[in-house]
Amino acid sequence: MRNRRVFVLLAAMTLVLTACSGADIAEEILEGQEGVGDVEINENNGSVQIEVEDEDGEGSVVIGGGEVPADFPIPVPDGGTVAMAISSEDGSSVTISYPVSEYDSLVSTYQSFVDGTGGEMTTMESSAPRSKTWSVTTDTESFYITVSESDPDAIVSLIAGTN
Repeated sequence: MRNRRVFVLLAAMTLVLTACSGADIAEEILEGQEGVGDVEINENNGSVQIEVEDEDGEGSVVIGGGEVPADFPIPVPDGGTVAMAISSEDGSSVTISYPVSEYDSLVSTYQSFVDGTGGEMTTMESSAPRSKTWSVTTDTESFYITVSESDPDAIVSLIAGTN
């Protein structure tokens, strides 16, 4: 979990530095920080990629794009746009937007997935705006899945980690 906090802090710093001083200077400042490797800010598409290494291992965060990790254990239906991808040795997190009309289908997909894990599951649901969250723990993995309406999108947040 410490890696995720580091990623979020670096992402926030990146956005502020880019807005205030431009991409090249922001990359240089961030790359000078302890534990930060390569930083790439793409001013054309707005994406930011940060490679991080600390005592917990190494990982990366991509904001404004990225790809679902090849070994990601949670299903990701086609038709979405990756908004953020974070990966570390302990797990991965992906946020994807879909058309809001896909909300019910997405909830059905993830309900089927969590039912098939055989793990201990808890759920939370709200109706305005609609949102459903699952927390699943198996002997070896933990999954946190949220599907929420945010007109005009359905936002899916997926976190997979090892126990």
